[in-house]
Amino acid sequence: MTTTKQILGIGIVWLGIVVSGSASEAKKHWAFQPVKRPAVPQVRNANWVKGDIDRFVLARLEQAKLQPAGQATRLELLRRISFALTGLPPMSKHLAKFSDSKTDLAQYVDTLMALPQFGERWGRHWLDHVRFRPFGGKNLNNDPYRQWVLRAFNEDMPYSLFLKMQIAGDLMPGTKGPDTVNLNGMVAVRPFSLKNRHRDQLDLLGRTFMGLSLVCARCHDHKHEPLSRLDYYALQGLFESSRVVELPFLEDKKKFDAYRKGLAEKEANEKKLKTAPLKDYGRVVQLMDLRARIERERTKLQDPKEAKNHDKIRKNIEKFEKDDAKREAEIKKRKLAMDAPEVTEYRRIRDAIKAFDDAWKNVFLFDAFVDQADAKMIADARPPKEGVVVKPGEQAPKDDPVPRQFPVVLAGNQQKSLGTLTHQSGRLELAEWLTDGQHPITARLMVNRVWYHLLGEGLTPSLSNLGHSGQPPTHPLLLDYLSDEFVRNGWSMKRLIRSIVLSTTYQQSSEMKAHADELERRLKLFGLARVRRLEVESIWRTLNSIEHNPEGNEKRRDPPFDMVRELEGLFDGADSSLIVPRRAASISSLQALFFLNSPHIKNSAEKIAIRLHNTKNLENNAARIRQVYQWFYGRTASAEELATAEVFLKEWPVDAGKLKPNRNKNAPEPVMLARWQAYLQALMATNEFLFVL
Repeated sequence: MTTTKQILGIGIVWLGIVVSGSASEAKKHWAFQPVKRPAVPQVRNANWVKGDIDRFVLARLEQAKLQPAGQATRLELLRRISFALTGLPPMSKHLAKFSDSKTDLAQYVDTLMALPQFGERWGRHWLDHVRFRPFGGKNLNNDPYRQWVLRAFNEDMPYSLFLKMQIAGDLMPGTKGPDTVNLNGMVAVRPFSLKNRHRDQLDLLGRTFMGLSLVCARCHDHKHEPLSRLDYYALQGLFESSRVVELPFLEDKKKFDAYRKGLAEKEANEKKLKTAPLKDYGRVVQLMDLRARIERERTKLQDPKEAKNHDKIRKNIEKFEKDDAKREAEIKKRKLAMDAPEVTEYRRIRDAIKAFDDAWKNVFLFDAFVDQADAKMIADARPPKEGVVVKPGEQAPKDDPVPRQFPVVLAGNQQKSLGTLTHQSGRLELAEWLTDGQHPITARLMVNRVWYHLLGEGLTPSLSNLGHSGQPPTHPLLLDYLSDEFVRNGWSMKRLIRSIVLSTTYQQSSEMKAHADELERRLKLFGLARVRRLEVESIWRTLNSIEHNPEGNEKRRDPPFDMVRELEGLFDGADSSLIVPRRAASISSLQALFFLNSPHIKNSAEKIAIRLHNTKNLENNAARIRQVYQWFYGRTASAEELATAEVFLKEWPVDAGKLKPNRNKNAPEPVMLARWQAYLQALMATNEFLFVL
C-alpha cells in the first residue's frame, strides 16, 4: 500500500522538475519522450483475452489483485456500441440479426462504421475541440466546415492529413489532384474574434493539436510547463505571417485562382480610392451620385402610383438638396473640377469593385487564414517588452524579433527559423512536424481522446493537456502501444476505434456488487464498464429518428431549434465559445420534468404514437409496446411490463372534453392518442432510456 510519505515524495520530485528543474530534466516528462512500442505483457487469465489491448488492461488488474468484470449481455453490447459509434439506438433489423451471441460482433461494428451517422457522431466529438459554431446564414446541415469534418470521419481520412489540412490547407497541393485546392479544414483555426485572433489561434493550436497550454506562456514563462515566453511568440510569428481573408468555398483551383486574382485587384483598387489624388475626387463622385438620386426622386412625383407618397418624396428631395449645397461648397473650397479625369477614373475603379462583388455574390464566402500576399509581411513576431509601464491604451515597446520555431523542449535549441527555405509562414512545416510519426504527443493525444469517448475516461484524464500540469496515464504502456499501432495503421481512426470496441475490455459489464472503494479502483483500471448518460445530440437525434416513419411519405424534419437549445442547456451541450474536451454529465430533477412537461417532448411522443398506429405488423397494443421497448431500450418487454402497459393504456385518466381531433388524419382517436402520449413520456423519463449500460 502506498504511504503518505511516498505520495508526498512523488509530489516533491514532480514539483522539482517543473519549478526548478533544467530543460533536460523537464524533457524527461513521459509525454515528451518518443513513443516506443512496448512488449505485450503476459497474463495469468489468458482465456479472458481477445487481443493485445486486453493483455495490457488485465496485467494492471492482476497487479492490483483484481479480476475483470463479466461480459455484458449481447443486447447491452448492441445498444452500447450503437450509441458509441453512431449516437443512435440500434436499428430493429440489427437487433434481429445480431442479438444471438453466436453471430459475429465484428460484422455489426463494421456495419455501423459504414453508416453516415458514424461521421456525425465522431465529427461532433472533434467540433467540441475547435469552438465550432455554424457560419452566418448556415446551420448544422449546410455548414461547409462541419460537412467536411463529417466526410473526413466517414471516409476515414488519415488523422495526419486531417490535421495538416486544418493548419496549412492553403499551402498543400490539392489532395484530389492538381486541379483542386484544400480549403475545407482551414477554418478550424480561424480566429474566434479578430481582436484576440493570435491568442485564440495559439490556444486552439496548443490544446487541440499539441496537448499543451501554450496560452499560459503569453505574458511570462509558463509556471508549470517547460514553455518559455519566447516559445509562445516563436509560434505566434507563424500566425502573424498569415492573414484573415474572405475566401470562396471552392475546390476548383481555376475558379479559386480567379477569385484570388480578382480579390488582389479589388484590394489594390480599394487602396487607390483611399489615397491621393483619387481620395479627394471621391467627394465629386458622391455629389454626382446624390444629384442622380434627386432626379430619380423628382421622377417619382410624375408617377401616379407614387401619389400617396408625395409628401415623403418632397421631404427627401428637400433634405438631399441641402446636402447637395454643402457638398458643392466643400468641393469648391477644395478647388476640385467636376469634369477632371480623376472623376472618370474613380468611377471606373468603383465599378470594377462592384463587378467583382456581383460576380461572386452567389458563392459562399468564409473567413479563413492564409499566408500573407506580401512577402515582406512574412516575418518573426516581436513580443512586448516586459516590465515597461505604459499609459492606458498605449502599446508596450517591442523586444527583438523571435525566430519562428517549435517549442524548444520538443524540438531542441538548434532549430532553423521556419519558412526560411519555403519563404512561407512556417505553418506547413508546423503541420508536417506535428504529424511526423516520431512526434511524441500527436498520436498519444488522439488515442487518449478516442479511448475516453469509448470507455468514459481517458488513459490519462487530461484530454487536452499532456504536459507536466496534466495527469499521468494509468496505463502508459497501453497508451504507447495504441499510439504506435495508430501510426503504423496509417493514422486510421476507424481501425483504432474498431480494435477498442472489439476488445474484451470494452465489452465488460457495468454491473457488479462490490465495495465502493473496489468499484472506484476497478473504474480507474478499466476493470468495469462505466454507465454513460446520453449526450444531448443523441437524445434529440434518437427522438427525431423514432418519430420518422420510413413507411410513410413525409420527409424527416429536423427538431425545432428552440427544443435543441433547451436540451443543450439541460443536458450539458458544448459551449461554442469554448474548447470543450470533456463534457459534463449532470443529473437533475429538471431533466425528468423536461420529459414529463415539455411541449416539445409531448409533440415528439405524439408523433411516435401516430407512427406506432400506422406501422405494418403492429396490429394491437401488445405489439406496439414490444416495438417501443425495442426502440427506446434495445430489448423486448417482459410479461410484467406488457401487463402494466396494457393497464396504463386502458385506465390512464383523460379529460376527453378538452381533447381536440389531431390534424394528422392517420392519428388514433384522441383519448387513445393522449394515453399513448403519456405512456411514451413516462418511458422517456426513465434511466434506462437516458443511460447506456
